[in-house]
Amino acid sequence: MSKTRTFEEINNKIASKNAVVMTVQEFIEKIADGEKIEFDDVDVITTATKGLMSGIAGVFSFRLAEPRVHRKFKAVSLNGIPGYVGPCPNEFLGVIDLVLYGTAQSETRNNYAGGTLFRELVEEKPIEIVAKTDDGVQIDKTITIDDMQFARLMGTRQAIRNYSSMINTSTESIDTIFSALPFAPNTSQLTFSGCGALNPLQNDPLFEIAGVGTPVLVNGSVGHIIGPGTRNNIEKPNLMCIADFKGMKPEYMGSFMTSFGLEPICSIAMAIPIINEGVFNNIVRADKEVKLQILDLVGRAKIGEITYGDVWNNNFFIKFDPKKCKAHEDCPVEAGCPTKAYEVGKGIDRTKCFNCGACLRLCLEGCFMGDLKAIDYNGIEVPVVLRQSDRFNAIKLATELKNMVIKGEFPIKERISKLSFYEFVI
Repeated sequence: MSKTRTFEEINNKIASKNAVVMTVQEFIEKIADGEKIEFDDVDVITTATKGLMSGIAGVFSFRLAEPRVHRKFKAVSLNGIPGYVGPCPNEFLGVIDLVLYGTAQSETRNNYAGGTLFRELVEEKPIEIVAKTDDGVQIDKTITIDDMQFARLMGTRQAIRNYSSMINTSTESIDTIFSALPFAPNTSQLTFSGCGALNPLQNDPLFEIAGVGTPVLVNGSVGHIIGPGTRNNIEKPNLMCIADFKGMKPEYMGSFMTSFGLEPICSIAMAIPIINEGVFNNIVRADKEVKLQILDLVGRAKIGEITYGDVWNNNFFIKFDPKKCKAHEDCPVEAGCPTKAYEVGKGIDRTKCFNCGACLRLCLEGCFMGDLKAIDYNGIEVPVVLRQSDRFNAIKLATELKNMVIKGEFPIKERISKLSFYEFVI
């Protein structure tokens, strides 16, 4: 007979400090070291992913004027990024409701987008508001997140399972969101996305835990799953989540500069209570168990398949040797780092570093060290030149979630209802 445990039993063990909680990474490493782990040996597994998630938006509400002065606001921007006013009219209240996309670009600041704004909000930096009323009055105001009555991050498509790698088989370089530099032609390089074995839905493939109302960490802030995300299907599911900006951590968010513009960064972590042996058996044992499709950059046709074990193998961290640095005034790494994490004379700002590996290509002096791997594609050795997911900091977030669970600071709750995904591919 299959073994089971209830949510109540798990929460009682957490309360009595007897629960065994581990991250997927710890689980993988223990198994790799020859340790035998069975259902009775673990109560909760924590998962996480950090990557480029274009489908995010900020939903805000705050006061801009005294009541009874203006009927309503018809336009607004935050640090030059246009927002969408409404849908609530807030007639004569002096309050504005708005939605602002993570991919939206600033009209007044260079290389500045919604993902950048969201991080600066969390960092409590001042935000410049320009709003126009229906009677033609412009209001200029500077506020911080503390001045906002409501500030939530909502994701329309997050934590995608089974993401992809890209190869450009054409004969021309292409600017694309899948590369930090123009994507070289002739099957000469590969980029990929996804945290592999650490991904939340990868470890809950039958959606026995994830559901409407399931608690998650969004950039370090406790939020909830509100349903399946857009463009989902049963083979490539994703989530819609919502969480308060207040409580998020800057190092898990921001913007990533691709050769086609800025893309927002977001991080999701989920705890998986081991309620039965089926849930336990679906926890990933190794990255080589997780398939990674190879797509042709132009048209996205599937042209091959590898595993995350081919690109992830305890190679999560990019190192920097300042002794090798000759401190160029026109340093290509400082100019080209996708997250602006490197500055000559100061080194790497680890709160911004994405461990993407772009610096390995950009640096002229070999100051940066990391193993990006290469894959065999039809007998051709194709080097990985960019990682658009940050496994190192995803592990860090999964570890933070683990510690929150142990301390009783993160709720282990049963979902309200199941998730339902499309059967067809969009």
